[in-house]
Amino acid sequence: MSALPERGVVVASRYRLESVIGEGGMAVVWSAVHTETDRRVALKLVKAEFVRDDTIRDLFVREARIAARIGKSEHIVDVLDAGVDDALKVPFIAMELLEGQGLDARIRAGAVPAELAADLLDQLGDALEQAHKAGVYHRDLKPQNLFLTQDRKGKPQLKVLDFGIAKLSESAQQSATHVGTPAYGAPEQLGESWRNIAKQRGKTIAGQVSAGTDVWALGLVAFEMLTGASPGSFWGATTLAELPVKIVLEPLPAASTRADPRLLPPHFDSWLARCLDLNAQNRWPSARAAVDALLPALRVRPRAPSIPAVAPTVTSQIPRVAPIPTPPPVLSPIAQTSPPLPPPALASPPRAPWGPPATGYAMPHTQHPQGGVAGPIDPRLLTWITRWRTDLRSPGDARVFHGWPGTYLPRVEHVIREARVSLHGATVLVAEVLASDAIRRAVGEERMLVALAQAPRLGFRAAVRSKRSSGGVVDGVSRGLKALDALLVSAPTAGILGDPHFEQMFEVWAPSPHEAHAALPVSLRQALVTGGFHGILERFPGALLITAFGAPRFDPIELDRLLDTCGRVLAAIP
Repeated sequence: MSALPERGVVVASRYRLESVIGEGGMAVVWSAVHTETDRRVALKLVKAEFVRDDTIRDLFVREARIAARIGKSEHIVDVLDAGVDDALKVPFIAMELLEGQGLDARIRAGAVPAELAADLLDQLGDALEQAHKAGVYHRDLKPQNLFLTQDRKGKPQLKVLDFGIAKLSESAQQSATHVGTPAYGAPEQLGESWRNIAKQRGKTIAGQVSAGTDVWALGLVAFEMLTGASPGSFWGATTLAELPVKIVLEPLPAASTRADPRLLPPHFDSWLARCLDLNAQNRWPSARAAVDALLPALRVRPRAPSIPAVAPTVTSQIPRVAPIPTPPPVLSPIAQTSPPLPPPALASPPRAPWGPPATGYAMPHTQHPQGGVAGPIDPRLLTWITRWRTDLRSPGDARVFHGWPGTYLPRVEHVIREARVSLHGATVLVAEVLASDAIRRAVGEERMLVALAQAPRLGFRAAVRSKRSSGGVVDGVSRGLKALDALLVSAPTAGILGDPHFEQMFEVWAPSPHEAHAALPVSLRQALVTGGFHGILERFPGALLITAFGAPRFDPIELDRLLDTCGRVLAAIP
């Protein structure tokens, strides 16, 4: 074929071309009419310069076969026919003709309202779930490949386009490929060189594409929908060569620093961070799980409050936000994929809210101390306070920690700052604390970020600490001493749960195997493992305490991550 087909030409003896409606890198899409049925279709034709390219021809054939493998879906464009025109010698694919606009065009017009974004992401989750169950990964998910139309009732409907470069699961095990749009491509699509560079720096990049590859792109699509951001702006790269450097070598930016945080729902930073984990194994386990975790915050989200102006130095009280009777939504409930172990036959400890018996002091109400907080206040922290509808107290009250019978947590000497929120029926105090530990002070590790949750339903005693490195010098030495002590006295505590996979990752303590199973049911262990938990979790009747390694400051990003973990833990406890 020497030129593009013209208007009026009949392709494959049955499709009469009317007008060009779109053009991509390797194909042109025409509006066409079936000569026998008068049905209007979108006819995708290979460009003239690629007609003899076997690779392009194979992609066209693959696209038709992939459509058949996925099956019919109301959220995936329907492929009606495919073949090669005998006269023009050009491959074609006939698809349903859609009326509407691409998601990219909608985003250019401004941020998508939360309710509409929720509906569209819900539909996208369904489409990807169906494709993934069929063993098909899109690999080029982006706003340009998502089309907005209407269903028969006039409601907005999303359609996923262009599975032409999709990869089947059986071939995905061989290698990852570079195919895909760079700004939305997951690290496993960057190639072997970047995988080796990441490995040299102690980072893991998967060797093949998977459902997690589409989860990565889904997160970026959600960010652009909610903020109206331009394509690829999340990474802050100015050139294509700079993009993999931003993705692999630089710390992951928080969404709230890349766009107006008032446009984002609660906990979006931690939600997106899990979508964009460099290691595909640590991302949301499926596109459906990722979408389900975000939808509650989008569908019950109140109108964004105005953020008070902040002077460079604030000496007055932080603006007080009235508490609400219901807790803010948690983005990361962990589905219980297997039933918990039955509680052992032992006397359950009392379920009263925990507090130091000597003083009777329970969870303090986080109110501003007289005189307010001196010094400059990070505007991002004010935004976090407003978003969570809480108050900040500085300094906090250390008495709530003084009676804590911790196994791994050192004694808390001082609470620098604290705030209180509600999650899953529990009152959660997040606090930046200083430990009264001379060794920690000597190595600069006395500052920690902790979350203390109180609820009458919490019972039993147990503690876990992740065995991964980077918990700090003190925690590393402590683990080494415990291991040595276990060898010397021939009384190792390992194996108390009888769960080799979990106990390979976490050090476990409990008064007995029975209480270990009751305090750490299967659902909770799964939440810790699948969530990539790296820190300390301690349970005590009426309360639990979580310390995240590597998060010592009262920073909004770290606070959201800690609360996200706390929410998943509470959701996993029967």
